[in-house]
Amino acid sequence: MSIRKICLVGPGAIGGMMAVHMLRAGYDVSTLARPAKAAEIRRKGLTLKDGGQTYVGQPKAASDPRELGPQDLVVVTVKAAGLPWAIEHLAALSTSTTPWVFVMNGVPWWFFDGFGGVLNGKALTTIDPDGSLPRAIPAPRVIWGVINCNVSIEPDGTLSHVHSNHLQLGRPDSLLSGLADVGEVFRAAGYNTDVTAEIRQAIWSKLLVNMTFNPISVLTMATTNLMLGDPLVRELAIKALDEGRAVGAALGLAGGPTGAERFAGAGSGGVRAKTSMLADIERGRSLEIGPLVGAVVEIADLVGVSVPFTKAIYGLIRLRTQTIAREG
Repeated sequence: MSIRKICLVGPGAIGGMMAVHMLRAGYDVSTLARPAKAAEIRRKGLTLKDGGQTYVGQPKAASDPRELGPQDLVVVTVKAAGLPWAIEHLAALSTSTTPWVFVMNGVPWWFFDGFGGVLNGKALTTIDPDGSLPRAIPAPRVIWGVINCNVSIEPDGTLSHVHSNHLQLGRPDSLLSGLADVGEVFRAAGYNTDVTAEIRQAIWSKLLVNMTFNPISVLTMATTNLMLGDPLVRELAIKALDEGRAVGAALGLAGGPTGAERFAGAGSGGVRAKTSMLADIERGRSLEIGPLVGAVVEIADLVGVSVPFTKAIYGLIRLRTQTIAREG
């Protein structure tokens, strides 16, 4: 497969950084965004601060996919709330062989496709209430990306890469077909990229941190160093993370370090980073509560694992979003 034309759908922090570095690697890069965002990119491009350097990229930008045409690769980097919008445009950006890479947070809608056992094919209502996603995005078309990369958006729209650039790619059916070519694109763009037959393991390993710090950051409006620096908040994060490990273990997924081991020595002097959920609430955007927290609670009930701390966090963040919505 020869990949030259690449479209980033939803060029926010992660997608915008990818667009800039793919341009630098010599690819023909376009972005599909909402009208205001597309106009902004056409007007001033994308500015990225990374590793002490500042890069400016000028990808093509459109809000109508027909202006861009079929691509060799489509990378979807929207948040969960934006997925229905992205789905509407995939066909116009694709041929029958165009790979679709979804770089998104949390538990995906296809998580139990081909899983085996009593949960095989189980739909999660916290993620896909009406069951429409498998029909719109057949599992064989899915390449899932788990990214560990902290990128913030400054008030003027500049992207600032804080730390990490590790990406794992895999398929729901655990096959590796086509992943090597896609992986080479991301490696050329500077990402530390692995392909894996165990993408669910990668999803769950990242989820353990996201399910704790993302919602807690919204409840406290605090960065990661401040949350870890408060012993009571850190204890809550440890309890919730260990509940997530127990749910993963019931699914046959390795949990890695315990919460106490993971956060040993961490404190207010650590990396001062905003979670993606905190950045979203500051910008007035919808929060990824279902994939990051609700799905863990739903799966815990399915496998009979008690998760009282995670349920408390879920209830609080769910109520927080409701009060924000009422307040406008």
